[in-house]
Amino acid sequence: MASLRYAARALLATPGFTVVAIATLALGIAVNTAIFSVVNAVLLRPLPFRDEARVVRVWTTNTRGERSNHSAGDFLDLKRENRSLAAIAGYRGELAAASAKPGETVQLGLEHVTADFFDVLGTPPALGRTFTGAADLRGERQVVIGDEAWQKLFDRDASAVGRRVRINGEPCTVVAVMPKRFEWIDGSSLWLLAQQPVPPSPLDVKEADPLTNRDSHYFEAVAHLAPDVTIAQAQQDLHAIAATIQRDHPDNGGRDVRLVPVREDLVGDVRDALLVIQGAVGLVLLVACANVSSLLIARGAGRRRELTIRAALGASRARLVSQLLAETALLGLGGGLLGLLASLWLVQALVRLMPDGVPRAASVSVDVPVMLVTLAAALTTSVLFGVVPALQASRVDSAQALKQSGDRGSSRTRGRAALVIGEIALTLVLLAGAGVLGRSFVRLQQVDPGFAVEHATVADLMLPQTRYPKGTDQARLYHRLIDGLAARGGLQAVAVGFPGPFHGANASGSFVREGDDMHAKGERPRANIAAVSGGYFAAMGIPRIAGRAFDDRDRAEGPDVAIVNTTLAGRYWPGQDPIGKRIRTDDDPKTPWTTVVGLVVDTRQLGLKEAPPPLLYVPYEQFSLPFTTVAVRSGLPQASVVALLKAELAAVDPDLAFGDINPLETEVRGSLAEARFRTLLIGLFAALAVALAAIGLYGLISYTVAQRTREIGIRVALGAAPRQVLLPSVTDGVVLALAGIACGVVAAVAAGRALSAFVFGVGTSDPLTLAGVSALLLLVAAAASYLPSRRALKVDPIVALRAE
Repeated sequence: MASLRYAARALLATPGFTVVAIATLALGIAVNTAIFSVVNAVLLRPLPFRDEARVVRVWTTNTRGERSNHSAGDFLDLKRENRSLAAIAGYRGELAAASAKPGETVQLGLEHVTADFFDVLGTPPALGRTFTGAADLRGERQVVIGDEAWQKLFDRDASAVGRRVRINGEPCTVVAVMPKRFEWIDGSSLWLLAQQPVPPSPLDVKEADPLTNRDSHYFEAVAHLAPDVTIAQAQQDLHAIAATIQRDHPDNGGRDVRLVPVREDLVGDVRDALLVIQGAVGLVLLVACANVSSLLIARGAGRRRELTIRAALGASRARLVSQLLAETALLGLGGGLLGLLASLWLVQALVRLMPDGVPRAASVSVDVPVMLVTLAAALTTSVLFGVVPALQASRVDSAQALKQSGDRGSSRTRGRAALVIGEIALTLVLLAGAGVLGRSFVRLQQVDPGFAVEHATVADLMLPQTRYPKGTDQARLYHRLIDGLAARGGLQAVAVGFPGPFHGANASGSFVREGDDMHAKGERPRANIAAVSGGYFAAMGIPRIAGRAFDDRDRAEGPDVAIVNTTLAGRYWPGQDPIGKRIRTDDDPKTPWTTVVGLVVDTRQLGLKEAPPPLLYVPYEQFSLPFTTVAVRSGLPQASVVALLKAELAAVDPDLAFGDINPLETEVRGSLAEARFRTLLIGLFAALAVALAAIGLYGLISYTVAQRTREIGIRVALGAAPRQVLLPSVTDGVVLALAGIACGVVAAVAAGRALSAFVFGVGTSDPLTLAGVSALLLLVAAAASYLPSRRALKVDPIVALRAE
C-alpha cells in the first residue's frame, strides 16, 4: 500500500507525463473494448439454446458441394431412418403481415415450423408453452411470438398468450412468448405451426401427395444430436441414408447431407471480419503500449539521480523495480477506467455503423465480463510494457550516475529506438490493410451493377400461401397491382420480378439445349431463374441487346419463352446468336420447348462483388412465385412513390403489406455496407496508429536532441549552418522509419492473407499500396524528426553551453 501511495505522489508530481501516458493507454483500450464487446456478443456469448453444442443445422448438398434446402420426401426419409438425431425440425421463412387490432398491420419475419422445432432448440418460453405435438394441429392455427412481435402487436402485455392474431389474414392463437434473448438465425419473430410434418411449400406443387415431392427444395432443417452421439458419427449416419435415397431415387441429383454446428452457421459470415478487426485494434493497443513504454524509459532516464540516491540509502533493486511497476500499474488502471468510459460511447457508435445482417447486434454492450477483461488487459499490458523500463531505470551505478558529465543513457536510447521501430512496423501493417481495403472499396463502387439506379424504387412483397395457393392466383394479383399502379399516373415504368437486386435468394435449375444428347453423361447447363413481368427491364433500367421484351403474347396459355443474359449466351451458345434458340427444362419429350426471344446485359444480381451468373428470365405468368419485388421508375419524390405503392396495394388487398420499400440507390449502398464498415474501421485504426507512431518518434528525437544540447550549442557557436545541425537528427528519424518499414512490409505481406476474403480487384499484398503507405510513413517520420531539431536551433548557444 505504501508503494502505491508513493507511486501516486510520483505520478502527480509529473502531471504532463501522467496525462499523456493515461490518455495514450485509454485510446488503445477504448477501441479494443468496443470491438471486443461486439466480438463477445456475436461470437463468444452462449446462444439461447439448450445444450448449444449439440444443436446443428442440417443441409443437403449437390454434386458441387453447394448447400441446398430440403425437399419433403428426402426430409421425411432422414427423419424416419436416422438413429443419431434426438429430434429434427423443418422450417421456412418469409415476411408476413400480422395484426392484433383492426387496422394495425405490421410486417414481421415469420417461420413456418414443424411441431418439434422448439424441442430441438430447447429454449423455454417467457410466457405460455411451445408446441406440444399432434394435439396442436386441431382447431385454430397456433403461433409462438418473439419479443419484437410481442412489442409491436401487444405492447408487451402479459395477457398476450391465448389471444388471437391475424397472420396474412388468417386467425391464429398465440400460445407462447419467447424471451428477448431468444434470437433465431434470420431474425424472425413469429413461428407458425405447420399443419403437416413439413413446412408448406411456397410453390404451386402439382403432385397429388406433396409429401412425396423430391424436386422442390424449399425449406431448411435444424436438429439436436442424440445423447453420446458426435457430429462425426451423425454425419456418417445421414451420409448412409442419403446414399440409400440416391440409390432408390436416381433422379435426385446426387444429393448428400451435411451437418453444421448452429453457432458456425449463425456467425460464419461475420466471424472472419470481426477477428480481422479485433486483430487490427490489438495492433493499435500494442502501438499505444509501446509509446507508453518509450515514455517510461525517458522518464527513468530523468530520474537516475533520484534512483541512485535511494539505492545509496539502502533500497534494493527489487524494491526499486516494484516501485516503478506500481507506477505503471496505476497508469494502466487509470487508462483502463478512462478507456472503459470512452468505450461506452464507442459501442453505441459501432452499433449504429454496423451493416444489417450482423447476428445478435442488438445485444452488443459493455457488460460485466467485458469490463473485467478490459481492466485485466489494461493492468497486464501496462505492467508487461513497464517491466523493461523498470529494469533499465533500476540498473544504477552510484559513482557513475552522480557525475554530471557521465553517460547519458545510450542503452536507453537504443531501447526507445527499438520500440519506435516496432511501432512503425505495426503501423505499416495497419496502413497496408487499410490501403488494400480502401482500394478494394473504390473498385467495388466503380462496378456497373447492370441496371440504372437513379429514379427507381423497389419494394418486397410476399403473398400468403393460404390465400394465394396457386400460381394463377399469384399472377392475377401481380397483374392487378401492375395495372393499378400504371393507371395512377406519375410512374414511367412498373414491373414485378423475383429475385430482387442483391437479395441473395435465387431459383435455379438445369436445362437441355435443342440438339443436345439427353442421355449424355456429365453435368447439364444450369442457370438462375428470374420470374419477371414485361416492363421489368424498363423499370430496372436493364439495357436490351437483341430481341424483344415480354409482352401480352407471353401469358400462361401462350408458348414458353425466355430472355437470357450475356453470360448465359456466351457460356452455352458461344459465338452464336441466342435469339430463337430453344431449351427444355427436363427429359420429358412432352415438355414444351422454351424459345429464347431476347438478350439483355448482365446484372450483378447477387451483389457487386459476385460475378454475374447465367440468368434465364421467364414471364411471371409462366413461372409464378408467391414472393416478388415490385419495381417502379419515376421522377416523383420518394415519399410520393411510397404512398402510391402502399395505396395501390391496399386497394388490391388490404390485408397485404410491403416489406422494405427503398430507392434502388439505397439497395446498392446497402450492398456496400459491409465493405464500407470494414474499410472505415481499419482506416480509423490505422490513422490512430500513425498518430501514435509519430508521437513516439517525435519523443525519441526530442530526447536525443536534449542529450545533444551541449554539442548543438558548440556547433552553432562555431557557425554551423542550420542544415548541418538538422541533418543528423532527421537522418536518425528516417533511418528508424526505414527499419520499421522494412519489418512492416514483411509483416504486412504475411498478414495480408487474412484479408483475402474481403478484397475485390486488388491483391492483398498490393505493391502500389505498400509503396504508398511506406512513403506516407517516411514523410511522417521526417516531419516528426524535423520539428524537435528545428526547435533546438532556437536555443541560445550560451544557454546550451551552460547545460552541463
